[in-house]
Amino acid sequence: MAVFSENKSTRRLIILFTSITVLLVGISVASLLFLNHTMNKLSDSLYSDVYQNSELILNADRDLYQAALALQTTVGGALTSAQRSTLSQEFEDNNAQALQRVNTARYNLDAVKSPFNGMKQSELLLDELRNELDHFGTTLTVWRDNGRELISQRVQKSWNPASYSALTIHTELNEVRESLNQAEDKIDTYASQVMTEFNNLKSSLFAVYSVFLFLLVMVIIYLSRRLISLQNEMQDEQSLYQLIGETMSDFIVLTDPNGLILYASPSHATALGYVPSKGAPLSNYIREAEISWAKLKSVVQSSPRISELRMRSAEGHWVWLETKVTPIAGSRNFPAQFMLVSREITQRKQYEERLHKLAFYDHLTAIPNRAHFKMYMENLINQPEERRQEIAVALLDCDRFKQLNDTLGHLAGDEFLQLLSRELQQTVKGSGQAFRIGGDEFAVVLHRFTSPQMLDELLNRLLQLFNKSWSVNQGSSFHTSASIGVALYPQHGSSINELLRAADLAMYRSKNHGGNEANLYSEHVDKKYSDQRN
Repeated sequence: MAVFSENKSTRRLIILFTSITVLLVGISVASLLFLNHTMNKLSDSLYSDVYQNSELILNADRDLYQAALALQTTVGGALTSAQRSTLSQEFEDNNAQALQRVNTARYNLDAVKSPFNGMKQSELLLDELRNELDHFGTTLTVWRDNGRELISQRVQKSWNPASYSALTIHTELNEVRESLNQAEDKIDTYASQVMTEFNNLKSSLFAVYSVFLFLLVMVIIYLSRRLISLQNEMQDEQSLYQLIGETMSDFIVLTDPNGLILYASPSHATALGYVPSKGAPLSNYIREAEISWAKLKSVVQSSPRISELRMRSAEGHWVWLETKVTPIAGSRNFPAQFMLVSREITQRKQYEERLHKLAFYDHLTAIPNRAHFKMYMENLINQPEERRQEIAVALLDCDRFKQLNDTLGHLAGDEFLQLLSRELQQTVKGSGQAFRIGGDEFAVVLHRFTSPQMLDELLNRLLQLFNKSWSVNQGSSFHTSASIGVALYPQHGSSINELLRAADLAMYRSKNHGGNEANLYSEHVDKKYSDQRN
Protein backbone atom coordinates (compact mmCIF):
# COMPACT_ATOMS: atom_id res chain seq x y z
CA MET A 1 0.00 0.00 0.00
CA ALA A 2 2.93 2.35 0.71
CA VAL A 3 4.34 1.64 -2.75
CA PHE A 4 0.92 2.40 -4.23
CA SER A 5 0.71 5.73 -2.40
CA GLU A 6 4.22 6.61 -3.55
CA ASN A 7 3.33 5.87 -7.18
CA LYS A 8 0.19 7.96 -6.85
CA SER A 9 2.26 10.88 -5.49
CA THR A 10 4.71 10.56 -8.39
CA ARG A 11 1.86 10.50 -10.84
CA ARG A 12 0.32 13.64 -9.36
CA LEU A 13 3.71 15.36 -9.52
CA ILE A 14 4.10 14.50 -13.20
CA ILE A 15 0.57 15.70 -13.92
CA LEU A 16 1.45 18.94 -12.14
CA PHE A 17 4.61 19.39 -14.22
CA THR A 18 2.72 18.60 -17.40
CA SER A 19 0.04 21.15 -16.52
CA ILE A 20 2.68 23.78 -15.82
CA THR A 21 4.40 23.00 -19.12
CA VAL A 22 1.15 23.21 -21.07
CA LEU A 23 0.42 26.48 -19.31
CA LEU A 24 3.85 27.81 -20.27
CA VAL A 25 3.30 26.75 -23.88
CA GLY A 26 -0.05 28.54 -23.88
CA ILE A 27 1.50 31.67 -22.39
CA SER A 28 4.36 31.54 -24.90
CA VAL A 29 2.01 31.17 -27.86
CA ALA A 30 -0.19 33.97 -26.54
CA SER A 31 2.88 36.18 -26.02
CA LEU A 32 4.09 35.39 -29.51
CA LEU A 33 0.74 36.30 -31.02
CA PHE A 34 0.58 39.48 -28.95
CA LEU A 35 4.10 40.43 -29.99
CA ASN A 36 3.26 39.81 -33.63
CA HIS A 37 0.12 41.92 -33.30
CA THR A 38 2.02 44.73 -31.55
CA MET A 39 4.80 44.78 -34.12
CA ASN A 40 2.32 44.75 -37.00
CA LYS A 41 0.44 47.59 -35.35
CA LEU A 42 3.63 49.62 -34.91
CA SER A 43 4.67 48.86 -38.46
CA ASP A 44 1.26 49.90 -39.80
CA SER A 45 1.38 53.06 -37.69
CA LEU A 46 4.82 54.04 -39.01
CA TYR A 47 3.83 53.20 -42.56
CA SER A 48 0.63 55.23 -42.18
CA ASP A 49 2.61 58.23 -40.96
CA VAL A 50 4.96 57.93 -43.91
CA TYR A 51 2.01 57.60 -46.30
CA GLN A 52 0.42 60.78 -44.94
CA ASN A 53 3.69 62.66 -45.47
CA SER A 54 3.85 61.31 -49.02
CA GLU A 55 0.35 62.68 -49.61
CA LEU A 56 1.45 66.09 -48.30
CA ILE A 57 4.39 66.18 -50.71
CA LEU A 58 2.21 65.16 -53.67
CA ASN A 59 -0.28 67.91 -52.81
CA ALA A 60 2.58 70.41 -52.48
CA ASP A 61 3.70 69.46 -56.00
CA ARG A 62 0.16 70.14 -57.28
CA ASP A 63 0.21 73.52 -55.52
CA LEU A 64 3.49 74.41 -57.29
CA TYR A 65 1.98 73.42 -60.61
CA GLN A 66 -1.01 75.71 -59.98
CA ALA A 67 1.33 78.52 -58.93
CA ALA A 68 3.34 78.07 -62.18
CA LEU A 69 0.15 78.28 -64.27
CA ALA A 70 -0.87 81.47 -62.48
CA LEU A 71 2.59 83.00 -63.03
CA GLN A 72 2.69 82.06 -66.70
CA THR A 73 -0.81 83.47 -67.33
CA THR A 74 -0.01 86.69 -65.42
CA VAL A 75 3.23 87.40 -67.26
CA GLY A 76 2.41 86.17 -70.74
CA GLY A 77 -1.28 87.04 -71.22
CA ALA A 78 -3.15 90.23 -72.04
CA LEU A 79 -5.11 90.71 -68.84
CA THR A 80 -6.96 93.42 -67.02
CA SER A 81 -5.61 94.76 -63.75
CA ALA A 82 -8.24 92.86 -61.77
CA GLN A 83 -7.43 89.56 -63.49
CA ARG A 84 -3.72 90.08 -63.03
CA SER A 85 -4.26 90.89 -59.34
CA THR A 86 -6.32 87.73 -58.87
CA LEU A 87 -3.72 85.55 -60.58
CA SER A 88 -0.95 87.19 -58.58
CA GLN A 89 -2.78 86.36 -55.35
CA GLU A 90 -3.32 82.80 -56.57
CA PHE A 91 0.42 82.54 -57.22
CA GLU A 92 1.15 83.65 -53.66
CA ASP A 93 -1.50 81.39 -52.08
CA ASN A 94 -0.36 78.27 -53.89
CA ASN A 95 3.27 78.87 -53.00
CA ALA A 96 2.32 79.46 -49.37
CA GLN A 97 0.18 76.35 -49.28
CA ALA A 98 2.96 74.24 -50.84
CA LEU A 99 5.41 75.52 -48.25
CA GLN A 100 2.93 74.85 -45.45
CA ARG A 101 2.39 71.26 -46.61
CA VAL A 102 6.11 70.59 -46.77
CA ASN A 103 6.65 72.20 -43.37
CA THR A 104 3.90 69.93 -41.97
CA ALA A 105 5.61 66.89 -43.47
CA ARG A 106 8.93 68.12 -42.03
CA TYR A 107 7.32 68.48 -38.59
CA ASN A 108 5.82 65.00 -38.81
CA LEU A 109 9.17 63.49 -39.76
CA ASP A 110 10.88 65.29 -36.88
CA ALA A 111 8.37 63.62 -34.55
CA VAL A 112 9.03 60.11 -35.93
CA LYS A 113 10.92 57.90 -33.49
CA SER A 114 11.99 54.35 -34.09
CA PRO A 115 10.19 52.01 -31.65
CA PHE A 116 13.20 49.69 -31.51
CA ASN A 117 16.91 50.26 -31.15
CA GLY A 118 19.18 49.16 -33.96
CA MET A 119 17.14 50.42 -36.97
CA LYS A 120 20.14 52.46 -38.17
CA GLN A 121 19.51 52.27 -41.90
CA SER A 122 15.99 53.68 -41.63
CA GLU A 123 17.26 56.47 -39.37
CA LEU A 124 19.87 57.44 -41.99
CA LEU A 125 17.19 57.53 -44.68
CA LEU A 126 15.06 59.68 -42.41
CA ASP A 127 17.92 62.19 -42.00
CA GLU A 128 18.42 62.33 -45.80
CA LEU A 129 14.70 62.94 -46.23
CA ARG A 130 14.78 65.85 -43.78
CA ASN A 131 17.74 67.38 -45.64
CA GLU A 132 15.90 67.06 -48.95
CA LEU A 133 12.89 68.91 -47.53
CA ASP A 134 15.18 71.64 -46.20
CA HIS A 135 16.65 72.01 -49.71
CA PHE A 136 13.15 72.33 -51.11
CA GLY A 137 12.49 75.32 -48.85
CA THR A 138 15.58 77.07 -50.22
CA THR A 139 14.78 76.47 -53.91
CA LEU A 140 11.12 77.41 -53.35
CA THR A 141 12.17 80.78 -51.91
CA VAL A 142 14.35 81.53 -54.96
CA TRP A 143 11.62 80.54 -57.42
CA ARG A 144 8.93 82.46 -55.56
CA ASP A 145 11.07 85.63 -55.36
CA ASN A 146 11.84 85.45 -59.09
CA GLY A 147 8.14 85.02 -59.82
CA ARG A 148 7.24 88.04 -57.73
CA GLU A 149 9.89 90.08 -59.58
CA LEU A 150 8.41 89.08 -62.95
CA ILE A 151 4.88 89.97 -61.82
CA SER A 152 6.15 93.33 -60.53
CA GLN A 153 7.91 94.11 -63.86
CA ARG A 154 4.89 93.02 -65.88
CA VAL A 155 2.66 95.73 -64.45
CA GLN A 156 5.20 98.48 -65.30
CA LYS A 157 4.96 100.45 -68.55
CA SER A 158 8.58 99.73 -69.32
CA TRP A 159 7.87 96.01 -69.55
CA ASN A 160 9.71 94.33 -72.36
CA PRO A 161 8.03 91.06 -73.44
CA ALA A 162 11.31 89.88 -74.87
CA SER A 163 12.80 89.84 -71.37
CA TYR A 164 10.35 87.09 -70.30
CA SER A 165 11.57 83.54 -70.79
CA ALA A 166 9.10 80.75 -70.15
CA LEU A 167 11.98 78.28 -70.37
CA THR A 168 13.75 79.96 -67.47
CA ILE A 169 10.62 79.85 -65.31
CA HIS A 170 10.06 76.21 -66.20
CA THR A 171 13.70 75.36 -65.40
CA GLU A 172 13.49 77.01 -61.97
CA LEU A 173 10.21 75.25 -61.30
CA ASN A 174 11.75 71.91 -62.22
CA GLU A 175 14.54 72.53 -59.72
CA VAL A 176 11.98 73.06 -56.99
CA ARG A 177 9.89 70.09 -58.05
CA GLU A 178 13.01 67.93 -58.31
CA SER A 179 13.50 68.37 -54.56
CA LEU A 180 9.94 67.17 -54.02
CA ASN A 181 10.45 64.20 -56.31
CA GLN A 182 13.62 63.27 -54.47
CA ALA A 183 11.79 63.59 -51.15
CA GLU A 184 8.94 61.39 -52.38
CA ASP A 185 11.37 58.70 -53.59
CA LYS A 186 13.17 58.78 -50.25
CA ILE A 187 9.85 58.41 -48.42
CA ASP A 188 9.09 55.28 -50.43
CA THR A 189 12.59 53.96 -49.74
CA TYR A 190 12.21 54.77 -46.05
CA ALA A 191 8.86 52.98 -45.86
CA SER A 192 10.30 49.88 -47.54
CA GLN A 193 13.32 49.94 -45.23
CA VAL A 194 11.11 50.21 -42.14
CA MET A 195 9.07 47.21 -43.25
CA THR A 196 12.25 45.23 -44.04
CA GLU A 197 13.79 45.97 -40.64
CA PHE A 198 10.53 45.13 -38.86
CA ASN A 199 10.30 41.81 -40.70
CA ASN A 200 13.92 40.98 -39.88
CA LEU A 201 13.30 41.74 -36.22
CA LYS A 202 10.11 39.65 -36.21
CA SER A 203 11.95 36.74 -37.84
CA SER A 204 14.64 36.83 -35.16
CA LEU A 205 12.13 36.92 -32.32
CA PHE A 206 10.02 34.18 -33.89
CA ALA A 207 13.11 31.99 -34.21
CA VAL A 208 13.88 32.40 -30.50
CA TYR A 209 10.29 31.59 -29.56
CA SER A 210 10.26 28.57 -31.87
CA VAL A 211 13.29 27.12 -30.12
CA PHE A 212 11.65 27.76 -26.75
CA LEU A 213 8.40 26.09 -27.83
CA PHE A 214 10.32 23.12 -29.23
CA LEU A 215 12.03 22.59 -25.88
CA LEU A 216 8.68 22.80 -24.07
CA VAL A 217 7.15 20.22 -26.42
CA MET A 218 10.07 17.88 -25.76
CA VAL A 219 9.49 18.23 -22.02
CA ILE A 220 5.80 17.41 -22.49
CA ILE A 221 6.66 14.31 -24.54
CA TYR A 222 9.07 13.13 -21.85
CA LEU A 223 6.55 13.68 -19.05
CA SER A 224 3.79 11.98 -21.04
CA ARG A 225 5.95 8.89 -21.61
CA ARG A 226 6.83 8.83 -17.94
CA LEU A 227 3.15 9.07 -17.02
CA ILE A 228 2.25 6.18 -19.33
CA SER A 229 4.97 4.09 -17.74
CA LEU A 230 3.63 4.76 -14.25
CA GLN A 231 0.08 3.96 -15.34
CA ASN A 232 1.21 0.59 -16.65
CA GLU A 233 2.88 -0.15 -13.32
CA MET A 234 -0.33 0.68 -11.46
CA GLN A 235 -2.68 -1.49 -13.52
CA ASP A 236 -2.03 -4.60 -11.44
CA GLU A 237 -2.59 -2.72 -8.21
CA GLN A 238 -5.79 -1.11 -9.45
CA SER A 239 -7.28 -4.55 -10.08
CA LEU A 240 -7.64 -4.89 -6.31
CA TYR A 241 -10.51 -2.40 -6.41
CA GLN A 242 -12.61 -4.86 -8.37
CA LEU A 243 -13.06 -6.89 -5.18
CA ILE A 244 -14.80 -3.99 -3.41
CA GLY A 245 -18.53 -4.40 -3.13
CA GLU A 246 -18.76 -7.48 -5.38
CA THR A 247 -20.99 -9.21 -2.82
CA MET A 248 -22.74 -6.08 -1.46
CA SER A 249 -26.27 -5.01 -2.34
CA ASP A 250 -25.41 -1.29 -2.11
CA PHE A 251 -24.16 0.51 -5.17
CA ILE A 252 -20.47 1.44 -5.00
CA VAL A 253 -18.60 3.79 -7.34
CA LEU A 254 -14.96 4.81 -7.05
CA THR A 255 -13.81 7.90 -8.96
CA ASP A 256 -10.62 9.90 -9.34
CA PRO A 257 -10.55 13.61 -8.31
CA ASN A 258 -11.77 14.61 -11.79
CA GLY A 259 -14.89 12.46 -11.60
CA LEU A 260 -13.70 9.66 -13.92
CA ILE A 261 -15.05 6.26 -12.83
CA LEU A 262 -12.35 3.86 -11.62
CA TYR A 263 -14.75 1.16 -10.46
CA ALA A 264 -18.54 0.54 -10.39
CA SER A 265 -20.04 -2.43 -8.52
CA PRO A 266 -22.15 -4.98 -10.45
CA SER A 267 -25.06 -4.26 -8.09
CA HIS A 268 -25.92 -1.20 -10.24
CA ALA A 269 -27.51 -3.53 -12.76
CA THR A 270 -30.31 -4.29 -10.27
CA ALA A 271 -31.68 -0.72 -10.24
CA LEU A 272 -30.24 0.77 -13.46
CA GLY A 273 -30.16 -2.19 -15.79
CA TYR A 274 -26.46 -1.62 -16.53
CA VAL A 275 -23.13 -0.97 -14.79
CA PRO A 276 -21.50 2.49 -15.35
CA SER A 277 -18.49 2.22 -17.65
CA LYS A 278 -15.01 2.39 -16.23
CA GLY A 279 -13.13 5.48 -17.40
CA ALA A 280 -16.32 7.39 -18.23
CA PRO A 281 -17.08 10.67 -16.39
CA LEU A 282 -19.54 10.20 -13.54
CA SER A 283 -21.31 13.33 -14.84
CA ASN A 284 -22.48 11.29 -17.85
CA TYR A 285 -24.83 9.37 -15.57
CA ILE A 286 -25.93 12.08 -13.13
CA ARG A 287 -28.74 14.49 -13.95
CA GLU A 288 -27.66 18.18 -13.70
CA ALA A 289 -24.14 16.82 -13.63
CA GLU A 290 -22.29 20.09 -13.14
CA ILE A 291 -24.26 20.76 -9.93
CA SER A 292 -24.04 17.22 -8.64
CA TRP A 293 -20.32 16.85 -9.28
CA ALA A 294 -19.74 20.20 -7.55
CA LYS A 295 -21.43 18.70 -4.50
CA LEU A 296 -19.14 15.70 -4.64
CA LYS A 297 -15.99 17.78 -4.91
CA SER A 298 -17.14 19.96 -2.02
CA VAL A 299 -16.16 17.14 0.33
CA VAL A 300 -12.48 17.67 -0.44
CA GLN A 301 -10.53 17.75 2.82
CA SER A 302 -13.74 17.27 4.80
CA SER A 303 -15.66 14.45 6.43
CA PRO A 304 -18.00 12.14 4.47
CA ARG A 305 -21.23 13.74 3.29
CA ILE A 306 -24.66 12.46 2.31
CA SER A 307 -25.98 13.62 -1.08
CA GLU A 308 -29.08 12.80 -3.12
CA LEU A 309 -28.35 12.06 -6.77
CA ARG A 310 -30.32 10.94 -9.79
CA MET A 311 -28.93 8.44 -12.29
CA ARG A 312 -30.52 7.43 -15.60
CA SER A 313 -31.64 3.83 -15.95
CA ALA A 314 -31.37 1.71 -19.09
CA GLU A 315 -35.09 2.36 -19.77
CA GLY A 316 -34.49 6.11 -19.69
CA HIS A 317 -36.15 7.07 -16.40
CA TRP A 318 -34.30 8.64 -13.46
CA VAL A 319 -33.51 6.63 -10.34
CA TRP A 320 -33.04 8.50 -7.05
CA LEU A 321 -30.07 7.44 -4.92
CA GLU A 322 -29.05 8.48 -1.43
CA THR A 323 -25.28 8.56 -1.66
CA LYS A 324 -22.58 8.77 0.96
CA VAL A 325 -19.54 10.46 -0.56
CA THR A 326 -16.23 9.75 1.14
CA PRO A 327 -12.85 11.19 0.09
CA ILE A 328 -10.01 8.67 0.16
CA ALA A 329 -7.04 10.73 1.31
CA GLY A 330 -3.71 10.39 -0.44
CA SER A 331 -0.48 12.07 0.62
CA ARG A 332 -0.63 15.29 2.63
CA ASN A 333 -4.36 14.79 3.31
CA PHE A 334 -5.32 15.60 -0.29
CA PRO A 335 -8.11 13.33 -1.60
CA ALA A 336 -6.82 10.94 -4.19
CA GLN A 337 -10.20 9.41 -4.93
CA PHE A 338 -13.91 9.53 -4.04
CA MET A 339 -15.98 6.56 -2.93
CA LEU A 340 -19.76 6.73 -3.44
CA VAL A 341 -21.92 4.21 -1.57
CA SER A 342 -25.59 4.51 -2.59
CA ARG A 343 -29.02 3.01 -1.97
CA GLU A 344 -32.19 3.58 -3.99
CA ILE A 345 -34.77 6.05 -2.61
CA THR A 346 -36.94 6.54 -5.71
CA GLN A 347 -40.23 5.73 -3.95
CA ARG A 348 -39.41 8.07 -1.06
CA LYS A 349 -38.62 10.92 -3.49
CA GLN A 350 -41.86 10.31 -5.39
CA TYR A 351 -43.78 10.55 -2.13
CA GLU A 352 -41.96 13.79 -1.24
CA GLU A 353 -42.78 15.15 -4.69
CA ARG A 354 -46.46 14.40 -4.20
CA LEU A 355 -46.38 16.19 -0.84
CA HIS A 356 -44.66 19.16 -2.47
CA LYS A 357 -47.29 19.28 -5.19
CA LEU A 358 -50.09 19.17 -2.64
CA ALA A 359 -48.45 21.99 -0.68
CA PHE A 360 -47.58 24.33 -3.54
CA TYR A 361 -50.01 23.58 -6.38
CA ASP A 362 -53.74 24.16 -6.60
CA HIS A 363 -55.57 20.81 -6.57
CA LEU A 364 -58.28 21.94 -9.01
CA THR A 365 -56.29 23.79 -11.70
CA ALA A 366 -52.83 22.25 -11.12
CA ILE A 367 -51.18 25.68 -11.31
CA PRO A 368 -49.09 27.15 -8.43
CA ASN A 369 -51.10 28.26 -5.39
CA ARG A 370 -50.82 31.07 -2.83
CA ALA A 371 -47.99 29.35 -0.89
CA HIS A 372 -46.04 28.95 -4.12
CA PHE A 373 -46.74 32.60 -4.94
CA LYS A 374 -45.20 33.70 -1.63
CA MET A 375 -42.11 31.53 -2.15
CA TYR A 376 -41.76 32.74 -5.75
CA MET A 377 -41.96 36.40 -4.71
CA GLU A 378 -39.49 35.96 -1.85
CA ASN A 379 -37.00 34.45 -4.26
CA LEU A 380 -37.34 37.40 -6.67
CA ILE A 381 -37.18 40.07 -3.97
CA ASN A 382 -34.13 38.49 -2.30
CA GLN A 383 -32.10 38.37 -5.50
CA PRO A 384 -28.64 40.05 -5.35
CA GLU A 385 -28.66 43.72 -6.33
CA GLU A 386 -26.90 43.14 -9.64
CA ARG A 387 -29.47 40.53 -10.73
CA ARG A 388 -32.59 42.19 -9.34
CA GLN A 389 -35.32 43.02 -11.86
CA GLU A 390 -38.37 45.23 -11.79
CA ILE A 391 -41.36 43.13 -10.73
CA ALA A 392 -45.04 43.65 -11.52
CA VAL A 393 -47.68 41.88 -9.39
CA ALA A 394 -51.06 41.72 -11.11
CA LEU A 395 -54.20 40.56 -9.30
CA LEU A 396 -56.94 39.29 -11.64
CA ASP A 397 -60.57 38.80 -10.61
CA CYS A 398 -63.14 37.21 -12.94
CA ASP A 399 -66.13 39.45 -13.57
CA ARG A 400 -69.51 37.65 -13.36
CA PHE A 401 -68.02 34.37 -12.11
CA LYS A 402 -70.73 34.14 -9.43
CA GLN A 403 -73.33 34.34 -12.20
CA LEU A 404 -71.71 31.32 -13.87
CA ASN A 405 -71.91 29.26 -10.68
CA ASP A 406 -75.50 30.34 -10.06
CA THR A 407 -76.74 29.58 -13.58
CA LEU A 408 -74.70 26.56 -14.73
CA GLY A 409 -73.55 25.11 -11.42
CA HIS A 410 -70.27 24.71 -9.59
CA LEU A 411 -69.04 21.93 -11.86
CA ALA A 412 -69.24 24.31 -14.81
CA GLY A 413 -67.40 26.91 -12.71
CA ASP A 414 -64.64 24.41 -11.93
CA GLU A 415 -64.37 23.50 -15.63
CA PHE A 416 -64.08 27.19 -16.51
CA LEU A 417 -61.33 27.73 -13.92
CA GLN A 418 -59.37 24.78 -15.32
CA LEU A 419 -59.65 26.09 -18.90
CA LEU A 420 -58.76 29.60 -17.80
CA SER A 421 -55.74 28.42 -15.79
CA ARG A 422 -54.22 26.54 -18.72
CA GLU A 423 -54.60 29.49 -21.09
CA LEU A 424 -53.38 31.92 -18.44
CA GLN A 425 -50.19 29.89 -18.00
CA GLN A 426 -49.59 29.90 -21.75
CA THR A 427 -50.23 33.66 -21.99
CA VAL A 428 -47.59 34.61 -19.42
CA LYS A 429 -45.10 31.89 -20.37
CA GLY A 430 -41.67 33.42 -20.84
CA SER A 431 -42.68 36.64 -19.07
CA GLY A 432 -43.54 35.43 -15.57
CA GLN A 433 -45.72 32.99 -13.63
CA ALA A 434 -49.45 32.67 -12.91
CA PHE A 435 -50.95 31.59 -9.58
CA ARG A 436 -54.43 30.80 -8.28
CA ILE A 437 -54.64 32.44 -4.89
CA GLY A 438 -58.31 31.76 -4.12
CA GLY A 439 -61.72 31.25 -5.73
CA ASP A 440 -61.82 33.11 -9.05
CA GLU A 441 -58.88 35.32 -8.11
CA PHE A 442 -55.52 34.86 -9.78
CA ALA A 443 -52.12 36.51 -9.40
CA VAL A 444 -49.61 36.97 -12.17
CA VAL A 445 -45.98 37.89 -11.41
CA LEU A 446 -44.27 39.55 -14.36
CA HIS A 447 -40.51 40.14 -14.15
CA ARG A 448 -39.18 39.73 -17.65
CA PHE A 449 -40.33 42.99 -19.21
CA THR A 450 -37.92 45.71 -20.31
CA SER A 451 -40.19 48.73 -20.70
CA PRO A 452 -43.58 50.12 -19.59
CA GLN A 453 -44.85 49.54 -23.13
CA MET A 454 -44.01 45.83 -22.89
CA LEU A 455 -45.84 45.63 -19.53
CA ASP A 456 -48.90 47.33 -21.06
CA GLU A 457 -48.86 44.83 -23.91
CA LEU A 458 -48.78 41.90 -21.46
CA LEU A 459 -51.70 43.34 -19.47
CA ASN A 460 -53.70 43.86 -22.68
CA ARG A 461 -53.10 40.21 -23.58
CA LEU A 462 -54.45 39.20 -20.17
CA LEU A 463 -57.56 41.34 -20.68
CA GLN A 464 -58.11 39.82 -24.13
CA LEU A 465 -57.73 36.32 -22.67
CA PHE A 466 -60.60 36.90 -20.24
CA ASN A 467 -62.79 38.99 -22.52
CA LYS A 468 -64.29 36.22 -24.66
CA SER A 469 -66.91 33.49 -24.66
CA TRP A 470 -66.07 30.20 -22.99
CA SER A 471 -67.67 26.86 -23.80
CA VAL A 472 -68.37 24.93 -20.59
CA ASN A 473 -70.82 22.33 -19.35
CA GLN A 474 -70.92 20.44 -22.68
CA GLY A 475 -71.47 23.43 -24.97
CA SER A 476 -72.95 26.11 -22.74
CA SER A 477 -71.58 29.54 -23.54
CA PHE A 478 -70.32 31.90 -20.88
CA HIS A 479 -68.81 35.36 -21.44
CA THR A 480 -66.59 36.98 -18.85
CA SER A 481 -63.97 39.69 -18.44
CA ALA A 482 -61.37 40.57 -15.82
CA SER A 483 -60.68 43.33 -13.33
CA ILE A 484 -56.90 43.71 -13.02
CA GLY A 485 -54.86 45.66 -10.48
CA VAL A 486 -51.09 46.04 -10.83
CA ALA A 487 -48.40 47.00 -8.29
CA LEU A 488 -44.70 47.44 -9.06
CA TYR A 489 -41.76 46.45 -6.90
CA PRO A 490 -40.15 48.38 -5.31
CA GLN A 491 -42.15 51.53 -6.26
CA HIS A 492 -45.39 50.44 -4.59
CA GLY A 493 -44.08 48.25 -1.79
CA SER A 494 -40.98 46.51 -0.50
CA SER A 495 -42.77 43.44 0.91
CA ILE A 496 -45.23 40.89 -0.46
CA ASN A 497 -48.07 42.13 1.73
CA GLU A 498 -47.56 45.74 0.67
CA LEU A 499 -47.54 44.76 -3.01
CA LEU A 500 -50.68 42.63 -2.62
CA ARG A 501 -52.48 45.45 -0.84
CA ALA A 502 -51.53 47.96 -3.56
CA ALA A 503 -52.54 45.57 -6.36
CA ASP A 504 -55.82 44.77 -4.55
CA LEU A 505 -56.72 48.48 -4.34
CA ALA A 506 -55.93 48.96 -8.02
CA MET A 507 -58.05 45.89 -8.87
CA TYR A 508 -60.90 47.27 -6.77
CA ARG A 509 -60.75 50.46 -8.81
CA SER A 510 -60.97 48.41 -12.03
CA LYS A 511 -63.98 46.48 -10.69
CA ASN A 512 -65.60 49.72 -9.52
CA HIS A 513 -65.32 51.05 -13.08
CA GLY A 514 -67.29 48.10 -14.43
CA GLY A 515 -64.52 45.54 -14.99
CA ASN A 516 -62.63 44.61 -18.17
CA GLU A 517 -59.92 47.05 -17.15
CA ALA A 518 -56.32 46.98 -15.89
CA ASN A 519 -55.11 49.75 -13.59
CA LEU A 520 -51.71 50.50 -12.10
CA TYR A 521 -51.73 51.36 -8.41
CA SER A 522 -51.66 55.07 -7.59
CA GLU A 523 -51.49 56.12 -3.96
CA HIS A 524 -53.32 59.39 -4.67
CA VAL A 525 -56.09 57.84 -6.78
CA ASP A 526 -56.60 54.63 -4.77
CA LYS A 527 -56.68 56.25 -1.34
CA LYS A 528 -60.48 56.51 -1.39
CA TYR A 529 -60.77 52.80 -2.31
CA SER A 530 -58.64 51.95 0.70
CA ASP A 531 -61.23 53.54 2.96
CA GLN A 532 -64.05 51.71 1.15
CA ARG A 533 -62.26 48.33 1.44
CA ASN A 534 -61.74 48.84 5.15
